[in-house]
Amino acid sequence: MKALSKILWWFIYALPAVLFFSYHPIISLGANDSMNFELSLPLIWLLLFDLGAFVLLLILRSHQPNQLPGISDRRFFLLAIFPLYLTLSVFWSDNPLRGLLTAGIVWLIFFAIFAMIYILPLTGTPRRLRTHVLFVMFVSAVLVCKYCYAQSIMDIIGLDRDTTLLCAGCTYRSFGFPHPSGFAIEPQFMGNLLLAPTLTALYLVAFRSRKFANSMVSEANYLENKVETQVLRHQIHLPKINWNKWKVIGMTVLAGFLSMTLFFTFSRGAIYAYGVALIILIIFALRHKEFRWSLITIPVVSFLFSLALQGTFAAVGPTAETFVSGVTKSIHQLSLGLIDLRPKGTTSSVENSTTTVENNQSNCGKDVQNSPTDCAKPVENPTTQPSFDGYVPESTNIRLSLNQTALQTWSTSPVRIFFGVGLGGAGTAMHNAYPDRVTSPKEIVQHQGFSLLLETGLVGVILCIFGLLIALAPNLFPHRFLDGRSAEAGKTGNHFWYHPVRPLLLALVIAYLITLNFFSGLPNALQIYLMPPLLYLVFQRGALQKAIISPRSNHPSTSAKVSQRSPKSHKVPLKS
Repeated sequence: MKALSKILWWFIYALPAVLFFSYHPIISLGANDSMNFELSLPLIWLLLFDLGAFVLLLILRSHQPNQLPGISDRRFFLLAIFPLYLTLSVFWSDNPLRGLLTAGIVWLIFFAIFAMIYILPLTGTPRRLRTHVLFVMFVSAVLVCKYCYAQSIMDIIGLDRDTTLLCAGCTYRSFGFPHPSGFAIEPQFMGNLLLAPTLTALYLVAFRSRKFANSMVSEANYLENKVETQVLRHQIHLPKINWNKWKVIGMTVLAGFLSMTLFFTFSRGAIYAYGVALIILIIFALRHKEFRWSLITIPVVSFLFSLALQGTFAAVGPTAETFVSGVTKSIHQLSLGLIDLRPKGTTSSVENSTTTVENNQSNCGKDVQNSPTDCAKPVENPTTQPSFDGYVPESTNIRLSLNQTALQTWSTSPVRIFFGVGLGGAGTAMHNAYPDRVTSPKEIVQHQGFSLLLETGLVGVILCIFGLLIALAPNLFPHRFLDGRSAEAGKTGNHFWYHPVRPLLLALVIAYLITLNFFSGLPNALQIYLMPPLLYLVFQRGALQKAIISPRSNHPSTSAKVSQRSPKSHKVPLKS
């Protein structure tokens, strides 16, 4: 068991790096009319990790025959209702094969999260888990970011896409400057992959003081009304505090570099999500009177540097673009056409364009089933002018049109309204209902919410929300409903809202939820489902639950008791 657990911990260390290879390299296993069969490194990681975790679970089960670890309460089974319903929906899916494969990925993700939170910690948490995971995450992020800039240089000097790994709409021919995708299928996913390391680095810079740690304890004490603040104050360990100036400078530069690359990907979904996450971090900082200007200066300076890089690539590239036109064109696209600083006389109408950068990508990798080779290339202009002069309205209209088509397909019958067209059946159902709009069954709804509604109906959406509430806000439910034993089982603080780094977790979760409004599909976005539980695990050492013993424990060494501030509270012995 010791050797197996060690291997699984090494899998945990490798996860942040593996996620960056979400599409390259890829193992092609063929295709049919509605999907491509492909394996990526994250999917292989997921399969091997779950296999090892399952074996470990059986070994632990043999040592604890009366109780399976981590599922002694009802929460595990309540969370399993949603993936179970997704699996059942395969029986009425318009594309049962795709639905079955998608259900398999859902169960792999579900078990991987369960293994991270419940199974692996039972074998003993490595002492330097946080250091190792953060080291791998930051080093791999920096290396991939450097490759993104190398990728852009290779595109500018004229290397083909088989070498640069850029999608058809990501080259300099679109806007005059490239927007890199790293080893992801397109820039949208590359920007999404950078959200976790960027926000983590920024969090480590801005929230490193002991004062903030104390305020986190005080807030948890107020929420639970049963934890002695003074007892727990010195048992809470946030990321390393009292850094020397060189460590602060190094982390600041890292946060700025990652932030600059995120902007440079030109992914509006990731950039908008990053902006909302920054607002959440600022709110937490203001609430706890720990505001730091780094939360504003680092993103702003990084954004300005990214604009300068885009202008530079536009100026030195093979098109007739200038530094100013490249910068202003970028601002025009990112602002959805609201901010127009482009030089007069150099703009041209793009409203009637039939080929757009987003359209080029619409069939090139919203999920692993769609291959970049299906993409139409931007129109090459013999006058060396890029295809687009700024914001392309059709890039937004395509997504809105697919959303509308999904809603119309969903509302065609009461059965579909409640139960959907079945998991994996969105593309096939839309193509069958509106073949003039959706020309291929490989198309997907580029919005996870509408995709979920179309495939699983209102029942699926309600079960998804129910699962999220149980996972993130269990206090909304009676404890007897969750644990099945008694209402006195106690609030042990062992959940999202009592975690000492909840500002980072909340900002990241909300950022991911925003990005799901810009695409759908599981295989290329595993970071959305695996990074929050990974960071939860990494920063769990020293969290509130480590200071709390079972509420029924009466160990003689206990030196502090919980003050009873309400009739419903109960004593919780704490470690001396």
